[in-house]
This record gives sequence, structure tokens and C-alpha cells, in this order.
Amino acid sequence: MDKDKLINIIEDEKQSIIDVGNKIFKNPELGYKEIKTKETIKDFLKDIHIEEYKEFAITGMKATIGKGDGLHIGLLCDMDGTPTINHPYANKEDNAAHSCAHNAQMAIMMAVFKAFALSGLLDKINGKISLITAPAEEFVDFEYRLNLMKEGKIRAFSGKQNLIVEGALDDVDILLSSHGNGLEGHKIETDVSTNGFIAKTAVFKGKSAHAGAYPHLGKNALNAATLAINAVGLLRETFQDDHHVRFHPIIKKGGSAVNAVPDEVVIETYVRASEIEAVFDANSKIDNAFKHCAEALGCECEIKNIPGYLPSNYFSPLADYIVKSAEKLVKKEDIFRGGKTFASDDLADISSLFPVIQIGFSGFIGDYHNFDFDIKDEEMAYIIPAKLLAITAYDMLTDIDMKQVLSKFIPTLTKDQYIKSWLHK
Repeated sequence: MDKDKLINIIEDEKQSIIDVGNKIFKNPELGYKEIKTKETIKDFLKDIHIEEYKEFAITGMKATIGKGDGLHIGLLCDMDGTPTINHPYANKEDNAAHSCAHNAQMAIMMAVFKAFALSGLLDKINGKISLITAPAEEFVDFEYRLNLMKEGKIRAFSGKQNLIVEGALDDVDILLSSHGNGLEGHKIETDVSTNGFIAKTAVFKGKSAHAGAYPHLGKNALNAATLAINAVGLLRETFQDDHHVRFHPIIKKGGSAVNAVPDEVVIETYVRASEIEAVFDANSKIDNAFKHCAEALGCECEIKNIPGYLPSNYFSPLADYIVKSAEKLVKKEDIFRGGKTFASDDLADISSLFPVIQIGFSGFIGDYHNFDFDIKDEEMAYIIPAKLLAITAYDMLTDIDMKQVLSKFIPTLTKDQYIKSWLHK
């Protein structure tokens, strides 16, 4: 059978898939800096005949195989690490580490892409497959990315946002994606919704003075910031439970010297919620609390809000294909459909415009975004998800009713609305 052919190719290529995933794991880079990562991907694909190749968003790329005018499936994966102090493979320059398993995403999607290329099935199916690698999913490194935007090198903060703006996805009918989960054993998830968020930088400005001799002459920006954070805590009862609002600030700058009244304090935070209206509502309340708490202590607060990620709009009918395929690879009781995570992902932005489905997969140990995160089960972290998405893509490509299925997809925004109302471009 054709699906067996795809599974057998992935099995034959198992060691090279594991090796490339582990190589990327040990050589992490932050968003828009994934130069070595990109070269590793290109090297893995060097023997594949690619019909079309384009580069996007500095380090992102799109490679397409197949000439048919049938269904076009995009295999989408993240490229970047996230700052993770003390991770054994952390980049010495900026603490980048693959503590969110993006290395596995790349290995999985490269494996699926290569399996279709080696199988020759696309000639018979009359469809296309594109490997789309997206930089900068982690919403970090604010100053660096804002400078890239000022220089005109990127149009938006995250990689997938730029893919949308640059038109990298306009000719794709379905997008398949994957992300590691924190479950034990051989667990597969699908159709799990995510929160949206706005990113915020708040600069509290006061007046410095000698903290011991003349504190009465100062205006303490740290006190203003502390009061503001506490005020948001008191606001929590105004957030509806089913909106799943999350507020988690860090103080990037808390003052200049211990014997001086802090005159400038910088807070960075996300404001998350499960619905876009709830994101805006919570963000407005928090801005109000920050500004008035600063004013109450004689300080000022300057706030910059950056569009983060939208709440997800994953196309649930596509999960049927995932579940059907997963039953061939893992136990039925280890397949989970639906549910909610309070994290965020720029894949959700894409899901607002295009039919998208994502799988979650186990195979890891330690905590995500923590120094102890590691690969525990290479079969589960790389090989089983690759086989799952390969046979899922085949089922989608060969389903004569797929056009009717896709006709039921309802985008939450048009591309023009997304660019203007969310990205403010």
C-alpha cells in the first residue's frame, strides 16, 4: 500500500531523522538568527528534487515538491530556541536552547517531506507538499526584533506573522503542524486550543535621590511598579473564569544603584486570554492600573503594546484524519482530542486565516522552557509523529471529499483585516 511505502521510507531513514533532530537540539539559535539551523535543513534536503524554493522572514523558507493542481499541503515547523539559562546546550551568546522541542518539529516535517519525495507518490496523487520552516515563534528578544522592524528587515514580530504578510501561505490549502507536549509515554493530542495575547513593555519613570539621606526628594519608580503589579492582582476577580486570563510580568530593570531611589523601572509581560475581546478588555484594565498607580506615587508610566498572537481557530474536521491515522501507531487510549492549553502560539494566527490542524506528541523529560528539558524517547519525539503526519497527509491528498470538507472552514479574519486590525500595518 502507498501509506506503507511512506512508513517504510521513514523507518529506513530513521537514524538520519534522529541525527538531524539531535544536531539541531544541540545547536540552538534565537528567532531570526537561525542561520546554522537553516543550513542544517538545506543539507538534509540536498538530494531531493525541489520544484520551487523561496525564502521568507530572514531565515525562513518554503520548499515545494509535486507539480499537480490538486491539494497543496504545507508542513509547517518552528526553527527557533528560547532563552533558557543553564540548559546544557544553551547558546553561549544569548542562552538560546531548544527547551520547547522545536528541533523535533523540524525533524518530523523534514522526514514527512523526504518520505513523499522518495516515494514518488505525488506524481500519482496530483498534489503538492511544501516544507515551510518558520523562524521566531518564541515571543522574546524584544529589542532585537523591534530594531529589525525599524530596519525594514521584517514586517511583524514573529516568523509566522511574516509568512502571512509576505504571502508564503497564499497557495496552500491545508497546513499541518506539530508541537511537543508534557505527557508521559506514547501520547498524541490534536485540536487543542490556545490563548491569544498582547505583549507589553511598561517603563515607570520617577526621580532619583539618595535612598538613605534624602529619599523624600525622590519619586520611587520601583514602588510605582510594585503597586501596579499588586493592583493587577486585585483586578483578577474582574476577569471571567472562562476567558482564562493570564498576566505574568518580569522586571527587566529595577533601578541603577542600591543607595539611589529607582528612577526608572522596566516591566515586560504578556496579557493572555482565550478570546480576542477578552485580551483587549484585560489589557485595557491593566494599562489603566499601571498608569494610575504610577500617578499615585508621583511617577509616570509609558506603555508600549505589541500585537502578540491571536486565540486559535483550529479547523476541527481535520482532526478526524489525525485520529484515524494515530490509531495505527499508538494505543487508542493514548489519543486525546480537544481540550485547552493556556499557552500561545503564532500558529493560531495562521489558523485564523487558513485551515490548520496540529498534533501534540510526547517523548520528552523535564519542564518546557526550563534547563532540565531533554529528549527521553527518540522514537516518540521524532519517528512516530513523522509516520502519523505522513499517512495523514496521504489520506487528505487522496480524499475525494476534501474540497467539501474545506468549504466548511470559517476564517475569523481576512488577510487584509489581520494585517490592518491586528498587526496595525
